[in-house]
Amino acid sequence: MLTRLPPVRTSTAVERSTTRWPARNLTFRSDGSRIPNRAARLRARCYGRATDRRWTGGQTVPTPAVPGPEALHGDARRAEAAEERYRRLFETMLHGVVYQDTTGTIIAVNPAAAEILGAPSEALVGLRSDDPSWAATHQDGSPFPGSEHPAMEALRTGEVVPDVVMGVAHGRTGERRWLLVTAVPDAFDERGVPQRVYTMFTDMTEQRRAAGALREWDRFLRRLRDTNVLGFVFADERRIIEANEAFLSMVGYDRSDLTAGRVDWRTMTPPEWAPMDDAAIAQMRANGSCRPFEKELLDAQGRRVPVLIGAAVTGLEPLAWVTFVVDLSDRKRAEEERASLIASALEARSEAERADDRLQFLLRAGALVAAARDSDDLLQHATRLMVPTLADFAVVFTPDREGALQLAVGERLDEPDAQVLLDVLHGALDWDDAPSLRVARDHGQSRLVRDLGPHLVATLPHLTPAARAAAQSLQGASLLTAPLSVGTQRLGVLVVGRSVGRVAFAESDVPVVEELGRRLAVGLTNARAFAREHGVAETLQRSVLPDSLPAAPGLDLAVRYLPATEGVGVGGDWYDAFPLGGTLFALVIGDVVGHDLGSASAMNQIRNTLRAYAVEEADPASVLRRTNTALAKLHPDALATVFYAVLDRASGELSFANAGHPPALVATKEGAAYLFEPAGLMLGVDPDATFTTGRVRLDTECAVLLYSDGLVEDRTRPIDDGLDALARAFSGHRGSSAEAVCQAVEAALLTGASRSDDACLLAAVCVRVTGDGATVPGSAPVVVLA
Repeated sequence: MLTRLPPVRTSTAVERSTTRWPARNLTFRSDGSRIPNRAARLRARCYGRATDRRWTGGQTVPTPAVPGPEALHGDARRAEAAEERYRRLFETMLHGVVYQDTTGTIIAVNPAAAEILGAPSEALVGLRSDDPSWAATHQDGSPFPGSEHPAMEALRTGEVVPDVVMGVAHGRTGERRWLLVTAVPDAFDERGVPQRVYTMFTDMTEQRRAAGALREWDRFLRRLRDTNVLGFVFADERRIIEANEAFLSMVGYDRSDLTAGRVDWRTMTPPEWAPMDDAAIAQMRANGSCRPFEKELLDAQGRRVPVLIGAAVTGLEPLAWVTFVVDLSDRKRAEEERASLIASALEARSEAERADDRLQFLLRAGALVAAARDSDDLLQHATRLMVPTLADFAVVFTPDREGALQLAVGERLDEPDAQVLLDVLHGALDWDDAPSLRVARDHGQSRLVRDLGPHLVATLPHLTPAARAAAQSLQGASLLTAPLSVGTQRLGVLVVGRSVGRVAFAESDVPVVEELGRRLAVGLTNARAFAREHGVAETLQRSVLPDSLPAAPGLDLAVRYLPATEGVGVGGDWYDAFPLGGTLFALVIGDVVGHDLGSASAMNQIRNTLRAYAVEEADPASVLRRTNTALAKLHPDALATVFYAVLDRASGELSFANAGHPPALVATKEGAAYLFEPAGLMLGVDPDATFTTGRVRLDTECAVLLYSDGLVEDRTRPIDDGLDALARAFSGHRGSSAEAVCQAVEAALLTGASRSDDACLLAAVCVRVTGDGATVPGSAPVVVLA
């Protein structure tokens, strides 16, 4: 409730004791004329009031020259009415207003002020501007003395003090609230000195927080730009104004090119992408930003760089914006990409079901499934994606070697109509009997059938009576056929249908199915190409591995090569064993990074190169160094790990060098030991890398085991556990034949039916010849460090 103010006496010719609402006090002579003063002139200038009107109770009314009793009586009623109106206005204002006397003491408070300050009106009345309970501060946090309060400044100067920002503690929560304060002097005396002051304020705390958040976001963007994590461009419709080093490096320019104006976003955009840029600019004009989209840029050499970009407006006149640019040139490995694409497709399906946006969903889904490597998985995934979002059933037909149509894959809802149609089509799988399918395959044209029952009866004359009756029951169902085409090559036909109870396909659905058919055809082409490459790579890999191990007197050899059971890639594991003359014998095992034709080719090159240098060099480290140098020149993108050892059967010395491969395992008197040192970089990392030769001396009756990481490393088991299991299996059979060692290791570590990587092991056991000419393993050897 608003506190009642003390009465104010009017200064007219006739004294009135009527109580008045506090207002700006103008002073008048006995004849009704106003005494001029600086505040009066200020009010006249600010409010546009004529000098022959006075302010009474917050309302302007004419001032009679000589008021009579009737006039005074009417004036009093009007003043009281005006006072009541302005009291209601004062109480309902959204801005906080307090009324203070010459000492800065509050004598009236409106409800909005009490709410903003967090204290009841009665608790605020009587407080002074310099009261310690305010704890007022400047914006920089320094104290705000009461003498500097806008109200006290207005009382001293007689002038309005506008837009002062000050912070005060909220009465209930203690939280710092920021107020925008304006003080207006009032009730001027005959000398023009104000006797009262209105202090009006608004709470701008939330505005300050929002402004602070915007400043912090701006600082974050600047830091992100300066760290060159992403490409950042500041541009308008005419030119690129500024860009960070990440973007300039992405497009092959430097800062001198930017300064000279040679970096132009329009000339860097291929013509076919220009409409997308125009659409993005239209989005920014309408919404202040554009949705991220993929496009291509031409770098300084004219090469196309695929990028993902998004932009937000920074100015409207002229239009200017900041753009982030992500380089999409480097893609993940094929296995990760395939998993990501399938996950994105499933996400797209859920998104389409929620948003009911079939067109965008199918175009996006088609692009995703086209990257699949296996044709069966591709078609199965595509048909499941379409049902039930687009259709009640989806079928893909592919031609056999004679050109006859055969059902490749299908997906349907559990509805009778879908099953009836499939039965009908299954009984008429001949190109001559199915015009819609023939047109799609031979001419690459789609066809829409809105009423399927009569169409089937008319176009399939060789239907059996039962099939004809079934076809007639499909009246009201709809069908859409689209070719699976890549250029002029026809790979099959996509058929989608809707049952009788569902809205029939329309012309707007045709481009959706055509686009998906085109994407499926691209995916099938990629899958077939990959299958051919996989076959070539597998053949090449098999040719690299020795058909049989060479005979070595006094040495028993055995090997295991177990390819991965998961995925379609070709493994990079390989092994080799060959004599070096005299009592020396070479043992090699390696693993080339990658699972494609290039990796298989690199594997063959590394094997042959290492063999050639091993004949010339006796030192294993020198052999690996020369092999690494040759690999950098012949296959600069290839990486491989290799463990190369030379066993002298006469002396029992094993010399070896390691290029990033798991350490070999040798038998000891206590059981087994890993040759962890010395270790070196993988081949292909550094063309100038050097390697160190390690040496251990064994009894002539010895055992050595070389293996690849697929044997000990698995996603379900830490590699340390695998190494421990391998050492236990080897120790228990170190006195056995090489074949027995391989069997024991395989039984201990490769028990699962599923393997995500190849596993390869090579065992060499020294043997002695008995009197009858048989060879038997020697006793457990003793390892002596050289």
